[in-house]
Amino acid sequence: MKFYLKQSTHLFKIYLLGLLLFGILRLVYLLRFGETDIFSNFSADLLAAFITGIRFDTQILCYALALIFILNFLYFIKIPKLQNFLVAFSKIYVLVIFALLTAIIIIDHQFYTYFKTHINILVFGFVEDDTSAVMASVWSDHPVVKVIVSFSIIVFIIYKIVSKIYASPKELSKSPNTIASVLFILLFTGVFFLGLRGSYGPFPLQIDDSTVSKNQFINSLTLNGLFTLEKAIEERNEASKPIYQRDVLTNSGYQSINQVMADYYCLPMDSFPSANYLDYLFETTATDSFLAKNPPNVVFVLMESFGGYYLNFHSSKLNLLGSLEKHIHEDFLFTNFLSSTQGTIYSLENILINKDYPLISSSNRRFESFQSSIAYPYSNAGYQTIFITGGKLGWRNLVDFLPHQYFKEAYGEETIVKNNPNAITNTWGVYDEYLFEEIFNRLASHPTSPQLICALTTSNHTPYELPDHYQPYSIEISDSLRNQLLANKDIAKQNFTAYQYANDCLGNFLTKLKASKYGANTIVAVSGDHNSYALFPHNNGKIKEQDNHIVPFFLFIPENYKKGLHINKNRYGSHKDIFPTLINLSLSNSTYFSLGNNLLDVSKPDSLFYGINGDFYFGDASLSRSTLDKMVKARSVLNTYYFALP
Repeated sequence: MKFYLKQSTHLFKIYLLGLLLFGILRLVYLLRFGETDIFSNFSADLLAAFITGIRFDTQILCYALALIFILNFLYFIKIPKLQNFLVAFSKIYVLVIFALLTAIIIIDHQFYTYFKTHINILVFGFVEDDTSAVMASVWSDHPVVKVIVSFSIIVFIIYKIVSKIYASPKELSKSPNTIASVLFILLFTGVFFLGLRGSYGPFPLQIDDSTVSKNQFINSLTLNGLFTLEKAIEERNEASKPIYQRDVLTNSGYQSINQVMADYYCLPMDSFPSANYLDYLFETTATDSFLAKNPPNVVFVLMESFGGYYLNFHSSKLNLLGSLEKHIHEDFLFTNFLSSTQGTIYSLENILINKDYPLISSSNRRFESFQSSIAYPYSNAGYQTIFITGGKLGWRNLVDFLPHQYFKEAYGEETIVKNNPNAITNTWGVYDEYLFEEIFNRLASHPTSPQLICALTTSNHTPYELPDHYQPYSIEISDSLRNQLLANKDIAKQNFTAYQYANDCLGNFLTKLKASKYGANTIVAVSGDHNSYALFPHNNGKIKEQDNHIVPFFLFIPENYKKGLHINKNRYGSHKDIFPTLINLSLSNSTYFSLGNNLLDVSKPDSLFYGINGDFYFGDASLSRSTLDKMVKARSVLNTYYFALP
């Protein structure tokens, strides 16, 4: 016990040394790369960054020192040679591991000098590119000698401190109290595992926790190269193998891209005389003098877990809509509509750049720009293009991804809170009411220029937290409904209330918008990222498969923009159809990427509209299954082909 307690004390001292080392290197990072006025303008944010940085550093150190933590239990074996070996091994291990961690952080600093970001998946270019050329660049672009000298000095200091720590007496002079010792072991073990997790909340420490400021550099300050290297390795391992256009057709059984287009458009092959398939994937909206002179604002909101199946249970007693109810009656709600996937980031990327799985945003291609982006035609038309999330912008690499997809601004929770001191946050971000308030304020603050605002809500998500001031509408769960639920009544009530709250926030926003001057020139579209899977046993066969994937598509169109529209709310569709619809509603003579349908198109029969969610798809009963199968397969091939490497 005495040996164990003493070595645990050594381990804690080593941890403190690591925190000090990482803190100094973080300060060097700040002094090297921070803006000149950052201390005066963001002093509070800097403090928050260093505090959050300690959490990331602690997690890295706990993983790095986990072996020593485990080996310390061997001190309970009373073999002097083993104990002496463990002391010597611990000293060498700590020196080697700290030297390695220091080297990675220094490399991260130099990585930042070129890429203006922490180590990411691009670091693997060191071995994937011409290594000799990269080494030549490193030698010419970086102070290699100074870096090596600095590294050597740091390692020498670490060696001296570690040697001093392990040179102290190996055991306590006084025998410890047994009960106190057991409590210490339990406490020390618990704290160590808390350090591994990085959080005492419902979720472990993640990279999106690094967002503490609207200043992106300060957000980067919270991280260290060790954490981002770990994520880069994970990202690289998970990334799909490169897909080349020459392989897409071969693997799909098609002889030519024209054959694919013939199946997709249900037309003969000779309908595509151009050798460039992009001539057909990029369509152009009609010339409209009214739209040219009066371009509307366009607001699209992707709402967390806004599933369509819940709408079947809405009533005055189980009120799931709140203030949204009247707008559903006043405007347009498409209910034969599917989310593109069953996950938020996958649906979001599918909408933003029309990309089917696998993700671009989780690969090194997230730094590329794609003209399939929904923001591309709006940017070309002179719109302000903005993306706002109620959560953290660091989530799922949005901070890297969005600026390359023609969004001129992108921000999240930290900026919303800065703009609105009254905004309240929860586990996932700001409550939805403050996100919608931010959207309205954006419209009001830029009245002279048209805006495309894309937003992502977060509130309707476990653990179903709601602001204290929210007064729910009636949530009464009948006995017949209770018998259909997977969860108990209390959980179900929380879930239904969170769903109601999100819809009520949307309804309040629409009410405020319509009463303002911006209601006359702002189109609003809303859909869900995926269905809600918390309460109903969707996969047990009692519910239709389509109900597993149904999400509403809500559309508010001001009166002046409704002219000449064909509105059939029973048309089938999915996320792929949202922006072909909105772009045709809002832009005159604009070219855009389209692998979907304009739901308001008067020239196309209802039978040719369909929705896709992963492997599930459905369409109008008059559309034969064989035709639908052919169209869906061809669309998938075209999507893969477009994003494949040439």
